[in-house]
Order: sequence, then C-alpha cells, then structure tokens
Amino acid sequence: MPQFSLPTDGLTKARKTLLPAVMIALASLSGCSSMSAQPTDAADSNQTADTSAENSVSVTDTTHAESTAKENSGIGEHPAPVYRPIPAATMYSLLVAEMAGQRQRFDISLYNYMDQARKTRDPDIAARATRIAQYVGSSSHALEALNIWLDSDPHNPAAHQAAAQLYMEQGRFSDALQHLAILQDLAGVSQFDYLAANSSHLPRDQQVKLAQELAALQQRYPDDASLWYARAIMAQQLDDLPQAIKLINKALDISPDYLRAGLQKGRILALMQDYDKAIDWLDTLLKDHPDHKGLQVLHARIWLDKQDIDRALLEFTQLHKNFPEDSAILLSLALLEHEAGDVMQASEHFDQLLARQSHADEAHYYLGQIAEQDGQMQSAVDHYSQVGAGREFLPAQLRAAWIIYDLQGAEAARQYLDERRGENPAMSSELVRIEVEILTTAGLKQDALQLLTSALSEAPNDVDLLYTRAMLAEQVDNLAMLEDDLRTIIRINPDHAEALNALGYTLADRTDRLDEAMPLVKRALELSPDNPAVIDSLGWIYFRMGDYEQARPLLARAYSLMNDHEIAAHYGEVLWVSGEQKKALETWAAGLEQTPDSDIIQSTLERLQIPRDQLPSVNTQE
Repeated sequence: MPQFSLPTDGLTKARKTLLPAVMIALASLSGCSSMSAQPTDAADSNQTADTSAENSVSVTDTTHAESTAKENSGIGEHPAPVYRPIPAATMYSLLVAEMAGQRQRFDISLYNYMDQARKTRDPDIAARATRIAQYVGSSSHALEALNIWLDSDPHNPAAHQAAAQLYMEQGRFSDALQHLAILQDLAGVSQFDYLAANSSHLPRDQQVKLAQELAALQQRYPDDASLWYARAIMAQQLDDLPQAIKLINKALDISPDYLRAGLQKGRILALMQDYDKAIDWLDTLLKDHPDHKGLQVLHARIWLDKQDIDRALLEFTQLHKNFPEDSAILLSLALLEHEAGDVMQASEHFDQLLARQSHADEAHYYLGQIAEQDGQMQSAVDHYSQVGAGREFLPAQLRAAWIIYDLQGAEAARQYLDERRGENPAMSSELVRIEVEILTTAGLKQDALQLLTSALSEAPNDVDLLYTRAMLAEQVDNLAMLEDDLRTIIRINPDHAEALNALGYTLADRTDRLDEAMPLVKRALELSPDNPAVIDSLGWIYFRMGDYEQARPLLARAYSLMNDHEIAAHYGEVLWVSGEQKKALETWAAGLEQTPDSDIIQSTLERLQIPRDQLPSVNTQE
C-alpha cells in the first residue's frame, strides 16, 4: 500500500522511517494477490504448470492462481506515492496494529485496522484491513472493510479485484462476476476464466446460472478471449464437451498464444476419448513451446489414458531426463515401470524417491509389493510398516498383517495392528476391522467380537464397526446383537441401504418376521435399485411368503447381475419348486464351481434331500 506522509511537527526522523519499514515486513499479510492489465495468457510460459503426474485431466489449471499473482502484480500500484496528513491517534493505532502483526497477534492488528477504517474511511487503511481480515479468515470483517474501500475509492481496480475474490470465497459468484466486469472496464484485466475455474464446487443449478451470465456478458466483450475460455470451462463442468471445444476454439481464434486454453483443449479432447486428436493438437503446441513441462506431462498422460503403456513409458522416461529433479515425474515413471514388469528399474527409482524423502508412502508401498512378490516377506513387512496415513496406508497394513499372520500367527498380527493403531489413532476403526478379519479367519470369532465391543465402547456411533459386529454376530447366531447393531445404524443413518437390507434379509431368513422384513428391504431397494444383493433379499422374502411368481423374476435378475453362490442357492430353490429341476441343479452346480465349500448351497441340497453327486458338471450346462 502507499506509504503515509507524516506530519513534520512533533515527529522524529526515526518515527518517519518506522512505519514504512514495518509495512514492508508485514507485506506477507496480504490475503489476495493483486492484478495488472497484462493479458491473461502472459503467464502461460510458466513452466510449473501440470508438473504432477498425479494430476487428473481437470477443468482447473492448477497454477492459474499462482500465475495470476505473478502476472498481475501491478493493479493498485499508483505511479507515485500519495501523501496526505494522518492524525497522531490514527498513526499510533496503525503502529500498534503493525507491531502486533509482527508478533503474530493478528486479532489485535485486525481490530486496530478495522477501527481506523471505520473512523477515517481511508481507502488505503480499508484495503489493509480487508487483506488482514481475509488472511485470518474473518469474512464478515473483510466484507465490511471492503465496502468502506469501495465506497471511498470506487474506481480502484484493486478494490474490485478484492471484491471478486472475496465473493468467490463466499460462493457469491454472480456478485464476483459484476466486479470482474468493472475490473475489465477499469484496467483491461480479464479474469473471467479464473472465476469459472473456481466454480466447480457449485451446485449444478448455480453453474447453469453462471454460464448464462457469462454468455450474456459476451455481448459486452465479444473479443475477450478469457471470457470465451470461461464459458468453455462452464460447458465442461456441465458435461457439454463438444460445446466446450467450440468455445475454446473461439478463444484461441482471438488469442492464438493463449496457452492455458490450449492446454485445456488437450485435456477436454482426452476426456472425450479422442486421444489421437488430443495428441496431434499437443504436438502442434509443443512445436512452439518445446520446453513447456505442462505440455509434455499432458502429452505423456494421454498416451497413458490411451492405454499404450509402452509409449507412455517412453514419454515419461524422456520427461525424467528433461526434468530429473521433478519427483512427481519420477514417481509416475516408477509406477509405469512397475506396471510394465520392469521390477529392477522400478525398484531403483522408488529407492531414489526414498533418498529424496519425496512420495515416500507410495515408494514404500510398491517396494513392499515387489519384496512380497520376490518372497522377501520380512522386507515387505518393513516397507509396508513405514507407509504413512494416506491412500496406501490401509492396503499396506492389510498386507503386512496377513504376512505376519502367515509367518507368526494371529497374536503377532494383532500386536502389529495394535502398534499401528497407536501410531495412527484416526485410522483405528479401519485397523480394528482388519484385525477382526484375521481373527475370524483364525476361527477366533469370540475374540473378534470382544475386540469390536471394546472399540465400540470408545466410538459407540461408529457405523462401520457396528455393521462389522452385526455381520459377525450373525455368524455366531447372536441375532439379538445383530438386530440391535443394525437398528442403531438405521437410527444414526436412516438411508443406510446395507443395514436396511441386512436386517430385512436376516429377519426373513432366520425368523418368521416377514412383515417386518419387507418394508426394510423395499426401502433398501429404493436407495440402491441395481444392487443384486438387495434384489435377492426381496426375491427371497417373496419366496418365504410362498409367492413364487414374484420371487422368480427378482432372483433371476439378481443372479444375472452377480453370479454369487448365495444368490445361486436362492434362485436354484425357486426353480426347483417351480418344476424346473434340471435348471435348478445346473444353477447350484455353477454356484459350487465358484464356491466349492458353500454352506448355503449344501444346506439347501440337504433340506431338499438332493445328493450332491446328482449335480451336473458345470461344463455340460447349456
């Protein structure tokens, strides 16, 4: 902000120089970047774009905000400082505010700036108050200070840019658009694409409204490439990809060097699975920008989307040579090498990531997989145990626990999982369920129930733990516990389809409470209409009621959706009682082929007094 001129009377030279020095030191308080009248495509040469190989093809250029800040550092800068007298009381309050900011007491800093903004109505003080309020996340103070700023300096582009940013943060995108239009008129700065890119979280009806407002604004700015691109982004968010391409082409006709739009065109073509056209387009861009990392990464990723692993591997190998210090590229290369079966090269690159202390969780996880495949089980456990909280954490702990169980038994696996819970309390529920699976496999179902009960004493409303205990309770014939747990889940979440279905099916299969079972399963089917397990439950209820006419098509549909041995048991039985014994035998045979030790099919055969050797061979079925 412009420095204040100080009254000469009563002020020492030291006091004259103190305020600007403090202002400079607190420059990092600015809550939103300023902008200049540079064309929005000026930053497209920024080589930091899209460097992460984990980036999905997305609507938002991940470096847009950063490049915007760099390219637009001029708005709000006056050609020369504006000096005006300032009362001593105001000066004292501002000095207190700045010193408080130096000491991280932003509450005091904000209080003093807001107080002086209200009293003085000074645009520079209001601007500073706005930025501090944004920095500390006080939207109400930011809005109040911003209104003072706009009232006192309505033609300041920086004020309108700050307004647009604040309104976007508050989800008021239509209001933000109005200020961006004023910004365009005042300074020639077009930031409509930034607005559109940040609207992806809005409900669809609000996105439609914003798209319409941008289209209406196009009449006012027919040659604004940023506005055409913004409309393309909205079309993409609304899943109209062909329209998005048309709008981006219009932006590129106006501004052929608009590289951000060019990159997005490549992404959208890939989303349309028009991979050859996307690659050809990126080849064209690369001729003019051969060193652009974002273009090279997107080019390589599209070969991966095309499922051409060999070509993608070549592309990422070259990318690694071009940008050897980029760990995201190195990770992608290692993953591709692992996928292609080049274990030695993949291991070397994962080790490099560990040496860099970058992407360590992914590196440890895949090194654990490689060690496990090589039969180096202890090495695998060592790697899995070092995977931190994140996407790979649970798969890693699951594999480590099973390896330890195979090598040392259930107690050692339990000890390992207990240690992981101590280190990762946020993942306690998931780790408990892994331990329950191991205990159940080991035949220690009562121990598993005790573990779940202990965990639920600390987290009584944990739906996952309740559901796990309910399913285990059914296995040990504790139907009272099953019903209590499932009803607790339904009370917590009335739309929990799995709990509704499980309770309804159990009541129908294990009791005579069919009238209670029916509405539970019907509600589950409303919530999950294509779920074969729920369809099977409803068919089985009709079967238990003796309504074979309604039961058969439901069970047939469930079996067609999922060739599961439990569904096969039910479908085979309705076929049997309907007089289609041959087809019933074939259905049971197929179920046993899938699950040879199926208790439900075996009990069905015994109940119907059908010898197992009466079943046909699966390969003789029609």
